[in-house]
Amino acid sequence: MIRIKSIFLKLFITYIVILILSHFVLAIVSYFLLQNNLTNMHLNSEDFHQMKYLFVLASIISITITGLFTYYLSKRITAPLREMNRVALHIARGQFNQRVEIQTRDELGELGETFNYMTQELAGLDQMRKDLVANVSHDLRSPLTSIHGFVTAFLDDTIPNERKRHYFTIMKEQTERMSKLVNDLLDMAQIESGQVEIEPVIFNLSELIRQVVARMEPEFANKKLNVELISEEAKDIYVFADPDRIDQVIVNLIQNAVQFSTNDSSVEVILKKEEQAVVSIRDYGPGIKQEDIQSIWERFYKADRARTKKVGTGLGLSIVKHILALHQTDIQVESEVGRGTTFTFTLPIAQNKSNRHEKK
Repeated sequence: MIRIKSIFLKLFITYIVILILSHFVLAIVSYFLLQNNLTNMHLNSEDFHQMKYLFVLASIISITITGLFTYYLSKRITAPLREMNRVALHIARGQFNQRVEIQTRDELGELGETFNYMTQELAGLDQMRKDLVANVSHDLRSPLTSIHGFVTAFLDDTIPNERKRHYFTIMKEQTERMSKLVNDLLDMAQIESGQVEIEPVIFNLSELIRQVVARMEPEFANKKLNVELISEEAKDIYVFADPDRIDQVIVNLIQNAVQFSTNDSSVEVILKKEEQAVVSIRDYGPGIKQEDIQSIWERFYKADRARTKKVGTGLGLSIVKHILALHQTDIQVESEVGRGTTFTFTLPIAQNKSNRHEKK
Protein backbone atom coordinates (compact mmCIF):
# COMPACT_ATOMS: atom_id res chain seq x y z
CA MET A 1 0.00 0.00 0.00
CA ILE A 2 1.42 3.36 -1.08
CA ARG A 3 1.39 6.03 1.63
CA ILE A 4 1.57 9.66 0.55
CA LYS A 5 3.41 11.81 3.11
CA SER A 6 3.03 15.16 1.36
CA ILE A 7 -0.15 17.05 2.23
CA PHE A 8 0.22 18.91 -1.07
CA LEU A 9 0.04 15.64 -3.04
CA LYS A 10 -2.87 14.44 -0.90
CA LEU A 11 -4.78 17.65 -1.56
CA PHE A 12 -3.94 17.69 -5.27
CA ILE A 13 -4.87 14.02 -5.82
CA THR A 14 -8.11 14.55 -3.87
CA TYR A 15 -9.09 17.43 -6.15
CA ILE A 16 -8.25 15.43 -9.29
CA VAL A 17 -10.20 12.37 -8.13
CA ILE A 18 -13.22 14.53 -7.34
CA LEU A 19 -12.92 16.20 -10.75
CA ILE A 20 -12.70 12.88 -12.65
CA LEU A 21 -15.58 11.38 -10.68
CA SER A 22 -17.75 14.41 -11.39
CA HIS A 23 -17.03 14.14 -15.11
CA PHE A 24 -17.63 10.36 -15.05
CA VAL A 25 -21.00 10.82 -13.39
CA LEU A 26 -21.85 13.58 -15.83
CA ALA A 27 -20.89 11.35 -18.77
CA ILE A 28 -23.06 8.43 -17.57
CA VAL A 29 -26.05 10.63 -16.91
CA SER A 30 -25.66 12.39 -20.28
CA TYR A 31 -25.35 9.05 -22.08
CA PHE A 32 -28.59 7.68 -20.70
CA LEU A 33 -30.46 10.93 -21.22
CA LEU A 34 -29.30 11.24 -24.82
CA GLN A 35 -29.85 7.50 -25.54
CA ASN A 36 -33.45 7.69 -24.39
CA ASN A 37 -34.20 10.89 -26.25
CA LEU A 38 -32.48 10.35 -29.63
CA THR A 39 -35.81 10.22 -31.51
CA ASN A 40 -37.21 13.34 -29.88
CA MET A 41 -33.98 15.23 -30.56
CA HIS A 42 -33.95 14.04 -34.23
CA LEU A 43 -30.38 12.67 -33.87
CA ASN A 44 -29.11 9.67 -35.79
CA SER A 45 -26.41 7.27 -34.63
CA GLU A 46 -23.60 9.13 -36.40
CA ASP A 47 -24.58 12.42 -34.78
CA PHE A 48 -24.72 10.70 -31.40
CA HIS A 49 -21.18 9.33 -31.78
CA GLN A 50 -20.02 12.76 -32.87
CA MET A 51 -21.52 14.24 -29.71
CA LYS A 52 -19.81 11.58 -27.60
CA TYR A 53 -16.49 12.43 -29.19
CA LEU A 54 -16.98 16.16 -28.56
CA PHE A 55 -18.05 15.47 -24.99
CA VAL A 56 -14.95 13.33 -24.31
CA LEU A 57 -12.71 15.98 -25.88
CA ALA A 58 -14.35 18.69 -23.81
CA SER A 59 -13.92 16.59 -20.66
CA ILE A 60 -10.21 16.05 -21.35
CA ILE A 61 -9.66 19.78 -21.93
CA SER A 62 -11.73 20.60 -18.83
CA ILE A 63 -9.82 18.12 -16.64
CA THR A 64 -6.47 19.39 -17.93
CA ILE A 65 -7.21 23.06 -17.37
CA THR A 66 -8.89 22.42 -14.02
CA GLY A 67 -6.00 20.11 -13.01
CA LEU A 68 -3.46 22.87 -13.69
CA PHE A 69 -5.53 25.32 -11.69
CA THR A 70 -5.92 22.74 -8.90
CA TYR A 71 -2.15 22.20 -8.88
CA TYR A 72 -1.55 25.94 -8.47
CA LEU A 73 -4.28 26.26 -5.83
CA SER A 74 -3.03 23.24 -3.83
CA LYS A 75 0.52 24.54 -3.93
CA ARG A 76 -0.61 27.96 -2.75
CA ILE A 77 -2.77 26.56 0.06
CA THR A 78 -0.01 24.30 1.40
CA ALA A 79 2.77 26.91 1.03
CA PRO A 80 2.40 28.11 4.69
CA LEU A 81 2.73 24.51 5.88
CA ARG A 82 5.92 24.00 3.87
CA GLU A 83 7.22 27.31 5.20
CA MET A 84 6.46 26.27 8.77
CA ASN A 85 8.24 22.98 8.19
CA ARG A 86 11.31 24.85 6.92
CA VAL A 87 11.28 27.24 9.89
CA ALA A 88 10.75 24.36 12.33
CA LEU A 89 13.91 22.66 11.07
CA HIS A 90 15.91 25.87 11.65
CA ILE A 91 14.42 26.25 15.15
CA ALA A 92 15.38 22.64 15.91
CA ARG A 93 18.98 23.67 15.16
CA GLY A 94 18.72 26.59 17.62
CA GLN A 95 18.12 29.37 15.06
CA PHE A 96 15.30 31.18 16.86
CA ASN A 97 15.41 34.27 14.64
CA GLN A 98 13.38 32.51 11.94
CA ARG A 99 9.80 33.64 11.21
CA VAL A 100 6.97 32.34 9.02
CA GLU A 101 5.89 34.78 6.30
CA ILE A 102 2.12 35.16 6.72
CA GLN A 103 0.14 36.20 3.63
CA THR A 104 -3.33 34.97 4.51
CA ARG A 105 -5.86 35.64 7.26
CA ASP A 106 -7.52 32.21 7.26
CA GLU A 107 -6.93 29.27 9.62
CA LEU A 108 -3.47 28.64 8.15
CA GLY A 109 -2.64 32.31 8.68
CA GLU A 110 -3.70 32.03 12.33
CA LEU A 111 -1.59 28.88 12.65
CA GLY A 112 1.37 30.80 11.20
CA GLU A 113 0.90 33.63 13.70
CA THR A 114 0.73 31.10 16.55
CA PHE A 115 3.87 29.46 15.20
CA ASN A 116 5.68 32.82 15.16
CA TYR A 117 4.52 33.51 18.72
CA MET A 118 5.85 30.10 19.79
CA THR A 119 9.16 30.89 18.11
CA GLN A 120 9.35 34.22 19.90
CA GLU A 121 8.69 32.57 23.26
CA LEU A 122 11.30 29.90 22.56
CA ALA A 123 13.80 32.62 21.67
CA GLY A 124 13.01 34.34 24.98
CA LEU A 125 13.46 31.11 26.90
CA ASP A 126 16.73 30.42 25.12
CA GLN A 127 17.98 33.91 25.95
CA MET A 128 16.82 33.47 29.54
CA ARG A 129 18.74 30.20 29.72
CA LYS A 130 21.88 31.87 28.39
CA ASP A 131 21.49 34.76 30.84
CA LEU A 132 20.91 32.29 33.67
CA VAL A 133 24.08 30.37 32.86
CA ALA A 134 26.08 33.59 32.47
CA ASN A 135 24.82 35.14 35.71
CA VAL A 136 25.11 31.98 37.78
CA SER A 137 28.60 31.38 36.42
CA HIS A 138 29.60 34.92 37.33
CA ASP A 139 28.03 34.79 40.79
CA LEU A 140 29.69 31.46 41.56
CA ARG A 141 33.06 32.28 40.00
CA SER A 142 33.62 35.45 42.04
CA PRO A 143 33.37 33.86 45.52
CA LEU A 144 35.15 30.71 44.36
CA THR A 145 38.05 32.79 43.04
CA SER A 146 38.18 34.70 46.31
CA ILE A 147 38.11 31.53 48.43
CA HIS A 148 40.73 29.87 46.21
CA GLY A 149 43.02 32.87 46.62
CA PHE A 150 42.69 32.90 50.40
CA VAL A 151 43.20 29.12 50.69
CA THR A 152 46.34 29.38 48.55
CA ALA A 153 47.62 32.19 50.77
CA PHE A 154 46.96 30.10 53.89
CA LEU A 155 48.83 27.14 52.42
CA ASP A 156 51.76 29.37 51.51
CA ASP A 157 51.80 30.90 55.02
CA THR A 158 51.75 34.40 53.52
CA ILE A 159 48.97 35.63 55.85
CA PRO A 160 50.01 36.82 59.33
CA ASN A 161 48.34 35.07 62.24
CA GLU A 162 46.66 38.27 63.42
CA ARG A 163 44.92 38.61 60.00
CA LYS A 164 43.80 35.01 59.63
CA ARG A 165 40.51 35.50 61.48
CA HIS A 166 39.66 38.42 59.19
CA TYR A 167 40.18 36.34 56.05
CA PHE A 168 38.35 33.35 57.54
CA THR A 169 35.38 35.69 58.05
CA ILE A 170 35.54 36.78 54.41
CA MET A 171 35.65 33.15 53.28
CA LYS A 172 32.62 32.37 55.45
CA GLU A 173 30.70 35.26 53.88
CA GLN A 174 31.58 34.02 50.39
CA THR A 175 30.38 30.48 51.15
CA GLU A 176 27.14 31.92 52.55
CA ARG A 177 26.73 33.93 49.37
CA MET A 178 27.11 30.77 47.23
CA SER A 179 24.73 28.87 49.50
CA LYS A 180 22.09 31.57 49.17
CA LEU A 181 22.45 31.58 45.38
CA VAL A 182 21.93 27.81 45.20
CA ASN A 183 18.94 27.96 47.57
CA ASP A 184 17.36 30.81 45.60
CA LEU A 185 17.84 28.92 42.34
CA LEU A 186 16.16 25.86 43.83
CA ASP A 187 13.28 27.98 45.15
CA MET A 188 12.83 29.68 41.79
CA ALA A 189 12.90 26.37 39.93
CA GLN A 190 10.25 24.91 42.25
CA ILE A 191 8.05 28.00 41.98
CA GLU A 192 8.19 28.19 38.19
CA SER A 193 7.54 24.46 37.80
CA GLY A 194 4.44 24.77 39.99
CA GLN A 195 5.83 22.50 42.71
CA VAL A 196 5.41 25.09 45.47
CA GLU A 197 2.06 25.04 47.22
CA ILE A 198 1.15 27.35 50.07
CA GLU A 199 -0.46 26.06 53.25
CA PRO A 200 -2.27 29.05 54.80
CA VAL A 201 -3.02 29.02 58.51
CA ILE A 202 -3.84 31.68 61.08
CA PHE A 203 -0.66 33.01 62.71
CA ASN A 204 0.72 36.02 64.58
CA LEU A 205 2.25 38.27 61.92
CA SER A 206 3.56 40.76 64.49
CA GLU A 207 5.50 38.04 66.30
CA LEU A 208 6.85 36.65 63.03
CA ILE A 209 8.27 40.03 62.05
CA ARG A 210 9.84 40.46 65.51
CA GLN A 211 11.51 37.05 65.17
CA VAL A 212 12.84 37.83 61.68
CA VAL A 213 14.29 41.16 62.81
CA ALA A 214 15.88 39.50 65.86
CA ARG A 215 17.62 36.72 63.97
CA MET A 216 18.90 39.14 61.30
CA GLU A 217 20.56 41.33 63.92
CA PRO A 218 24.11 40.23 62.92
CA GLU A 219 23.53 41.49 59.36
CA PHE A 220 22.38 44.84 60.70
CA ALA A 221 25.41 45.06 62.98
CA ASN A 222 27.84 44.42 60.10
CA LYS A 223 26.63 47.56 58.34
CA LYS A 224 25.86 49.48 61.53
CA LEU A 225 22.23 49.83 60.50
CA ASN A 226 19.48 51.06 62.75
CA VAL A 227 16.48 48.80 62.15
CA GLU A 228 13.15 49.99 63.52
CA LEU A 229 9.98 47.97 63.86
CA ILE A 230 7.13 50.49 63.69
CA SER A 231 3.58 49.50 64.64
CA GLU A 232 0.89 51.67 66.19
CA GLU A 233 -1.34 48.69 66.92
CA ALA A 234 -1.88 47.94 70.61
CA LYS A 235 -2.48 44.25 69.89
CA ASP A 236 -0.68 41.78 67.69
CA ILE A 237 -2.04 41.29 64.19
CA TYR A 238 -3.12 37.82 63.11
CA VAL A 239 -3.33 36.91 59.42
CA PHE A 240 -4.33 33.95 57.27
CA ALA A 241 -1.36 32.94 55.14
CA ASP A 242 1.54 30.48 54.89
CA PRO A 243 3.90 31.52 57.73
CA ASP A 244 6.99 29.85 56.25
CA ARG A 245 6.57 31.55 52.87
CA ILE A 246 5.72 34.93 54.42
CA ASP A 247 8.84 34.55 56.58
CA GLN A 248 10.79 34.06 53.33
CA VAL A 249 9.18 37.18 51.81
CA ILE A 250 10.03 39.37 54.80
CA VAL A 251 13.59 38.06 55.00
CA ASN A 252 14.20 38.72 51.30
CA LEU A 253 12.76 42.24 51.50
CA ILE A 254 14.80 43.12 54.59
CA GLN A 255 17.96 41.66 53.03
CA ASN A 256 17.27 43.73 49.93
CA ALA A 257 16.91 46.85 52.10
CA VAL A 258 20.11 46.06 54.00
CA GLN A 259 21.98 45.38 50.78
CA PHE A 260 21.21 48.79 49.31
CA SER A 261 21.50 50.82 52.50
CA THR A 262 24.62 52.77 53.33
CA ASN A 263 26.43 52.23 56.60
CA ASP A 264 24.96 53.99 59.64
CA SER A 265 21.59 54.50 57.91
CA SER A 266 18.17 53.16 58.86
CA VAL A 267 15.77 50.44 57.74
CA GLU A 268 12.14 50.59 58.83
CA VAL A 269 9.71 47.67 59.05
CA ILE A 270 6.20 49.13 59.31
CA LEU A 271 3.15 47.08 60.26
CA LYS A 272 -0.39 48.49 60.07
CA LYS A 273 -3.88 47.08 60.36
CA GLU A 274 -6.44 48.38 57.89
CA GLU A 275 -8.94 46.28 55.95
CA GLN A 276 -5.96 43.99 55.60
CA ALA A 277 -2.61 43.72 57.36
CA VAL A 278 -0.15 46.07 55.64
CA VAL A 279 3.60 45.37 55.81
CA SER A 280 6.13 47.92 54.50
CA ILE A 281 9.93 47.73 54.40
CA ARG A 282 11.63 51.07 53.82
CA ASP A 283 15.27 51.81 53.18
CA TYR A 284 17.08 55.11 52.64
CA GLY A 285 19.43 53.90 49.95
CA PRO A 286 20.03 55.16 46.40
CA GLY A 287 16.49 54.45 45.21
CA ILE A 288 15.32 53.19 41.83
CA LYS A 289 14.60 55.13 38.66
CA GLN A 290 10.95 55.05 37.63
CA GLU A 291 11.75 53.46 34.28
CA ASP A 292 13.60 50.64 36.06
CA ILE A 293 10.93 49.73 38.62
CA GLN A 294 9.23 47.13 36.41
CA SER A 295 12.58 45.41 35.87
CA ILE A 296 13.33 44.73 39.52
CA TRP A 297 11.09 41.63 39.50
CA GLU A 298 13.14 40.01 36.76
CA ARG A 299 15.59 37.29 37.66
CA PHE A 300 19.17 38.54 38.08
CA TYR A 301 18.00 42.15 37.89
CA LYS A 302 21.20 43.22 39.63
CA ALA A 303 23.06 42.47 36.40
CA ASP A 304 20.99 45.07 34.53
CA ARG A 305 21.51 48.79 34.36
CA ALA A 306 20.51 49.62 37.91
CA ARG A 307 22.32 48.56 41.09
CA THR A 308 25.08 46.80 39.19
CA LYS A 309 27.67 47.53 41.82
CA LYS A 310 25.79 45.63 44.50
CA VAL A 311 26.22 41.99 45.39
CA GLY A 312 23.53 39.40 45.85
CA THR A 313 21.80 36.70 43.87
CA GLY A 314 19.37 38.96 42.04
CA LEU A 315 16.60 36.42 42.66
CA GLY A 316 15.16 37.61 45.96
CA LEU A 317 12.57 40.04 44.62
CA SER A 318 11.48 37.63 41.90
CA ILE A 319 10.87 34.97 44.54
CA VAL A 320 8.94 37.50 46.65
CA LYS A 321 6.71 38.36 43.69
CA HIS A 322 5.93 34.70 42.98
CA ILE A 323 5.18 33.83 46.62
CA LEU A 324 2.81 36.76 47.05
CA ALA A 325 1.13 35.85 43.75
CA LEU A 326 0.45 32.40 45.23
CA HIS A 327 -1.22 34.23 48.14
CA GLN A 328 -3.32 36.17 45.58
CA THR A 329 -1.89 39.47 46.71
CA ASP A 330 0.47 41.97 45.11
CA ILE A 331 3.44 44.05 46.20
CA GLN A 332 3.80 47.78 45.57
CA VAL A 333 7.01 49.78 45.16
CA GLU A 334 7.55 53.45 45.89
CA SER A 335 11.01 54.82 45.20
CA GLU A 336 12.75 58.12 44.68
CA VAL A 337 16.33 58.39 43.50
CA GLY A 338 18.53 59.50 46.36
CA ARG A 339 15.73 59.13 48.93
CA GLY A 340 15.22 55.39 49.24
CA THR A 341 12.68 52.67 48.42
CA THR A 342 9.58 51.25 50.12
CA PHE A 343 8.09 47.83 49.39
CA THR A 344 4.52 47.24 50.61
CA PHE A 345 2.33 44.15 50.55
CA THR A 346 -0.91 43.12 52.26
CA LEU A 347 -2.28 39.94 53.82
CA PRO A 348 -5.84 39.05 54.84
CA ILE A 349 -6.73 39.58 58.48
CA ALA A 350 -7.62 36.37 60.35
CA GLN A 351 -11.28 36.36 61.35
CA ASN A 352 -10.90 33.93 64.24
CA LYS A 353 -7.43 33.76 65.73
CA SER A 354 -8.55 31.23 68.34
CA ASN A 355 -8.52 28.51 65.66
CA ARG A 356 -4.91 29.02 64.70
CA HIS A 357 -3.56 26.03 66.59
CA GLU A 358 -6.20 23.70 65.16
CA LYS A 359 -5.41 24.85 61.60
CA LYS A 360 -1.72 24.32 62.15
